[in-house]
Amino acid sequence: MSYIDKARELGEALSQTPEVQGLKAAEAAIMADPQSQEAFSQYQEKERNLITTQMISKVVPEKEALALLDLKVRLMNKHPLIKTYFVQQQNYEKLMAMVNLTLTTAMNGLPSASDLPIPEELKGMAQQILDKISGGNPMEKMEITPEMLKNIKLPPGLTQK
Repeated sequence: MSYIDKARELGEALSQTPEVQGLKAAEAAIMADPQSQEAFSQYQEKERNLITTQMISKVVPEKEALALLDLKVRLMNKHPLIKTYFVQQQNYEKLMAMVNLTLTTAMNGLPSASDLPIPEELKGMAQQILDKISGGNPMEKMEITPEMLKNIKLPPGLTQK
């Protein structure tokens, strides 16, 4: 079986997950409610404009990004269906992050949490995630070089240990 067939199989399996099904159901609920649909369409248009601007200028206009975030919060407060959609979208994004991390570690080996450039207080949680990915099976250890860590920036107030 080729890797394309495996990718198709993975896509079909992912489409049956609660995260994907929940996101589809939330979107369908928005489309069935005219007020929510109109508000959501306006949000999507503003989001597309911001992404287009970012692609052209390579810089996210801070004022526009904050305005989009403000609009998102206001829509979530006013439209329960839109709030449900964004919650489901977050669940979907977590699923996809786990899938991407799993694919990456399968190709490159699995680092230990102590090798990651993250604060000490997060390393225990990171190790639990890495253990889950490996399914309890030992995997080849990924070599973390100083070059890989060179451009890693932590949020203000967090320090690498």
